[in-house]
Amino acid sequence: MEQFDALEVIARTRGKVDMDKVPTGENLFLLWGILTSTFFLIQFILWMVLRQPWCMWIWSGAVVIGWPWMIVLLRRDHNRTHRRTHEAKIILDFWIFVGAACAVGGFVFGLANLFEFFAIPLMSLLIGIGAFVTGEVNRFRPKIIGGISGAAIGIGSFILQEDLWAWQMLALSVVSIVSLVIPGLLYKNRIKNGV
Repeated sequence: MEQFDALEVIARTRGKVDMDKVPTGENLFLLWGILTSTFFLIQFILWMVLRQPWCMWIWSGAVVIGWPWMIVLLRRDHNRTHRRTHEAKIILDFWIFVGAACAVGGFVFGLANLFEFFAIPLMSLLIGIGAFVTGEVNRFRPKIIGGISGAAIGIGSFILQEDLWAWQMLALSVVSIVSLVIPGLLYKNRIKNGV
């Protein structure tokens, strides 16, 4: 007859509960963080070198690639687990709202020639707030710290106006790395280790 260590059973159970809290795909933070930081960095570099109006639409490549890829990841995870907690649903719905707000807002502000004034700082702020909320729900400190840092950078990027507005693109790349990529890697490692 096997003897079970009560602390081991509790640790295993806790790990399974934490894994179930993942908003149907621990890879979503990495997906959107890498895409956003990469496309806005490319946009920043091209704008600084070429100064062509079409450079301002490079960011839309993240949306074109990210949304279908996200749907594939969500379906794969749903098929694998067949369950989703209420917390995970709230986080997922919140991020879908943030993503849609960033995409639609970016296009609307871009078409209204207000992209450089409001769109990028608002995207940065939304990403920071989203990471903070996700960190609070998941009780994961790196996401909380990344979210606060991202929101602070987003607020700070509002002062980058007139001749400095192009640096907002670089600020959004930094926000994506600080709020999404780094916490996403740490969270994926946490889930992999079952802690």
